[in-house]
Amino acid sequence: MDSVLLSSEIEFYVETMSPQDIHNIGTKQWLEWHQRVQKLHQEALVEASQLKEEHVKETLVAFEKVPVLVHEAILINIWKHKVLPRLLKLEPDPKNTFMAYSVLYHEAVCVALLELVMYHANCCDTLGDAAADLLDYACGIASRLLSAEQSDVEIGETGKKELQRQLNNLTFDIGIRALSVIRYMAEYLDRLPLNICSRIFDSYDIPMLFTQLLIVRPWIKDGKQYVSGKWMSWDGEALGQAEAQVWLTLRQLLLDPACQTYYTITEARRSQLLRLMMMLTPVLLDQLSPLIELKHWLSQISMSDQTAKCSKPLLLETVLEVKEKILEQAAGKWKKLAREQLSVIFCTDQKILMENAQALSEAYNTDLLEKFEIKEEATCQQCGKNAIQRCSHCKKVWYCSRSCQVTHWPQHKDGCNKDN
Repeated sequence: MDSVLLSSEIEFYVETMSPQDIHNIGTKQWLEWHQRVQKLHQEALVEASQLKEEHVKETLVAFEKVPVLVHEAILINIWKHKVLPRLLKLEPDPKNTFMAYSVLYHEAVCVALLELVMYHANCCDTLGDAAADLLDYACGIASRLLSAEQSDVEIGETGKKELQRQLNNLTFDIGIRALSVIRYMAEYLDRLPLNICSRIFDSYDIPMLFTQLLIVRPWIKDGKQYVSGKWMSWDGEALGQAEAQVWLTLRQLLLDPACQTYYTITEARRSQLLRLMMMLTPVLLDQLSPLIELKHWLSQISMSDQTAKCSKPLLLETVLEVKEKILEQAAGKWKKLAREQLSVIFCTDQKILMENAQALSEAYNTDLLEKFEIKEEATCQQCGKNAIQRCSHCKKVWYCSRSCQVTHWPQHKDGCNKDN
């Protein structure tokens, strides 16, 4: 059976989704919730991989539950920075890290599901005020890629070292996925609250952040490229999805008319942006032709002597409601919370551990994920280059850019409308 969940199960799981309390992390109720999110993610992956009707995405949109996924990612991110260090002080060398890893993995699952569903514009429509929280979270986690460290399993590593390795590796993977989330937010700016523009260009200065990421290239290491959660051999030229997402985000933001309104090109910013010129090689432009327009834009600002100034509109600052509510739950009593969760997170009772492992074994269906993993890049129907986006209507034809999609529409429209 290819599907993980029946339609009725998807609707039940999504309809009953609700933001979790930080005090409940690791409990039996929380474990059941974690299982459900994992199964929803796997079903969404199967649907996207098989080009089936994306029932998980449509149900999340219909019930307006996308903000719950944002809440869960932020919840675990706060927990791992506020509670986990205190847990490790109380138990410096935990004998079992199974439950702690499950909690950390929950964040990765939520972000992976967000990455899948936010490919579609109507998901942004349902974000509402949670969009500001998601942008804050995604920028924070993406910025950690600049100093991210990944490591392999060491023989005889302690429980603390094992947990730190798992934390580092998951943080890196989540950061890579956050690049896609930011790209989709940049592409669908007109569907998001007005303050998101200001935050993208001013508060977080994503053009500068992404420029630094292209300089550092954390997805390239020792002759290998990070693709679909794995380090794979790299020929030195092939463009990976992570780097493509960064380039396309920069193109989208810098060429967007909103850039003139919200983004002042200072001398410092200009000097950094112009470092991109030498990276826009013929090999890269051949693989991602929309970047030709970005190169033209960079050429224009390189010849301009004056600093491009903008008149920013007056906007009321939005409070990060999701983050604030989670912090209110703990009321700053992180030590007390760590003591309460110590016996649950670093549980040593073999019977309880076996029950938890058994409960999660079905949810962690790695064979199914590998079966439906997209291992090869699609090719553009119009020009034959690597494609990283598909027709949102029929979901069967891939393109490298919007221009190729528009050019190919006369040939594609009959088949596209027939399929739907």
